[in-house]
Amino acid sequence: MTKTLEVDGLRKRYADVDALEGVSLTVPEGAFFWLLGPNGAGKTTFINILVGLVRASGGSTRVFGHDVEDDYRRARDRIGLAPQEFNVDRFFDP
Repeated sequence: MTKTLEVDGLRKRYADVDALEGVSLTVPEGAFFWLLGPNGAGKTTFINILVGLVRASGGSTRVFGHDVEDDYRRARDRIGLAPQEFNVDRFFDP
């Protein structure tokens, strides 16, 4: 069966804080999954890595077999993000 999502040993570190530490999971095609956890658990960081907005500190993430860093365009073509809030102000100078 095709794997929709493969995550192996995913890590993200911000300065001296581990936002994600060794996250691994596989989601088969056609399956549903949820990310549940308290504030600060790393859910948003995980999603941002998955869609290519943030670079992981380690590990690997593949969407339909395409690595989100090495094969970014193909991975990104197969996943979408509808954020609750979208703010691009930090990207523009007044």
